[in-house]
Amino acid sequence: MSAFLRWLSLVGSVVVLALLPFSSRAELSPLAPEPDWGALDAFQETMTREEFVHWINTLFSPDGSFWKFTVINGNEVTLFGDKEHTRLLCRLRLAPDLESQNPLRATMVSAWKLSKAGATNAKPLRGLVVCLDPGHIGGPWAKMEGRYFRIGSDPPVLEAELNMRAARHAAKLLESEGATVVWTKRLFEPVTALRPASLREEALAVLYPVGSAATMPASFSPELERSIVREEEVLFYRNAEIRARAELVAKLHPDLTLCIHFNADKWSSKPTRAELIPQSRLVAFVHGDYSEEELMYDDQKWDLLFKLFSRTSIPEAEAAESIAKQMAATWNYPPENYANWSAARRVGPSPYVFARNLLANRIYRGPVVFVEGPYMNAQDAYDRIIAGDYEGTRIIGGQPYRSIFAEYGEILARGVTAWVGGPTSAVVHH
Repeated sequence: MSAFLRWLSLVGSVVVLALLPFSSRAELSPLAPEPDWGALDAFQETMTREEFVHWINTLFSPDGSFWKFTVINGNEVTLFGDKEHTRLLCRLRLAPDLESQNPLRATMVSAWKLSKAGATNAKPLRGLVVCLDPGHIGGPWAKMEGRYFRIGSDPPVLEAELNMRAARHAAKLLESEGATVVWTKRLFEPVTALRPASLREEALAVLYPVGSAATMPASFSPELERSIVREEEVLFYRNAEIRARAELVAKLHPDLTLCIHFNADKWSSKPTRAELIPQSRLVAFVHGDYSEEELMYDDQKWDLLFKLFSRTSIPEAEAAESIAKQMAATWNYPPENYANWSAARRVGPSPYVFARNLLANRIYRGPVVFVEGPYMNAQDAYDRIIAGDYEGTRIIGGQPYRSIFAEYGEILARGVTAWVGGPTSAVVHH
């Protein structure tokens, strides 16, 4: 269907595209689909102006970037694709007050928390669907992802394997509390059917965007070819893979998704123990804090509005705060400090919870908490990590320690149980 015919098909809808010259085009993030602006029609008059402005200013766009693309007139929000307001994207009506607000189908997690259908003291999570998303692909893809390092003859550290171990412990405990656990992946293989070599056209579009000053050369030098191949790889594991997992999450309809990761500082091509950083830091991310650069993309504007009107922010924040509390109590590491980094902003009472516009947080449906565990290359965690998973305790550095992966799983399970108001005493190690 041509762009003009697509325009005709939308005329008469509440969401109206502007009739502009064909040179005016949508700006999309790499591999992002065209936004379905009509889908936002379900949110007409489901939120008051006061609530809308509050969430934009405190969570989604605290630096005010969103308002550069938006006009709010009375109870109507008009969103544009550009800061000059020449390319209309959609209009949304806000409710004048709470009494006249249209009912919004509660998010699944909110509905579950209100009813707790089937939940008991013995099984406080019965009926709750938790999706576990162990970060990264791993296996033969780990080095490409930059999630692999090895110090001398020590066992190699592959983050995807660490994430999976923690997720398996969490799954066992969550299921013992009655939750239904679903997964975005169980193997060290890509979820996406795409491969780096199939993304050459998209890689070239990133390196030589339409309308930029960069001119694509007639032929590519070996150095430039390596840059193209690297861009193909990044699009594969950092973008296509996450989008494929998002499609699974949309089909699984979880009440909560946990993105499970270990953190790290930079390491050299041949790391040594002397390069290990002194101390881990901890963080849990919720969705928000869009930058002006990110909001130049139409799909990210759509994602912001969908997340905002879906009201996933409150359960995300509650779950993140609960998990962060368990992290601090178990590991006693300090929180991350992003004072000089605008891409992450602290939100809520916990010093461990930050808003960040990560792809997974943005495009996974429903509430999502992105958890970063200890640093893989920190002195306080490295020896425990290379010790692997085990039962009971082992002496590491002269001290007895349980498996760091079992502890991580308990943190997640206890955090979720506390969040829904169930007893956490049952979610302990044996």
